[in-house]
Amino acid sequence: MLSSSLLSVVTPMLLVLNCYIIYEYDQDISRWARVLSTAVFFLILLWQNSRSKRFLSAFVLLLISDLLLFYYEFVLGNAAAFIARISAYVLLVLMISPELRQLRTNLFQKFIFVVVLGLNLAMLIMLVGMVPLKFKYPFLDMLFYAYGMSMISMVIAAISYSNRYSNRTSFFFTAATLCLVFSDITSFIAYYLEFSEFYFPDRIFYIMGIAGLVKFSSFSRSHKAVAELGSL
Repeated sequence: MLSSSLLSVVTPMLLVLNCYIIYEYDQDISRWARVLSTAVFFLILLWQNSRSKRFLSAFVLLLISDLLLFYYEFVLGNAAAFIARISAYVLLVLMISPELRQLRTNLFQKFIFVVVLGLNLAMLIMLVGMVPLKFKYPFLDMLFYAYGMSMISMVIAAISYSNRYSNRTSFFFTAATLCLVFSDITSFIAYYLEFSEFYFPDRIFYIMGIAGLVKFSSFSRSHKAVAELGSL
């Protein structure tokens, strides 16, 4: 497939370009590189003729959230960027949720799920508490919690999806979502805790995540659950 070959060429090129720009230029140029990267992957997605409206909408929202980074230092721009990204993650979860309706879990697995969810929520509370006062505004904490919950939901859905189908389609979706989450975490460290070296893993994980989503969209979704992996 032409788009698949194009993806394998474009992805490493964008990784090198973005790392070079982060190293050599200021944050505004770096943000333009991020927007350009998302736009390139979006064009490849359109080339693939993706028919999922939710998936296309999620990708558009990711592109919008990247554009809103130019206004991230303003309250409304910051809030809008959060809302766009939360909406994108929710759409990604909703996109695969119909394929998880028959997922079976036992009591022990439900217990593990609750424990993992609790640990993630505790980490989220800790991260929100680490945001310096100079970045705070009245409803920032609420947006952070909503953002964190959307990430947790996406990871749980992705792992469940991978566990149920255990094929290349589920692998790329899970890998993509995990990369996006790692990107968000390193971005938090880079921006809010002001460790600028974390912009490199942030951008690397982001590009790999977006590329993974495009790759995922190229596979057929007419797959069947693996019988022995049908439970979480």
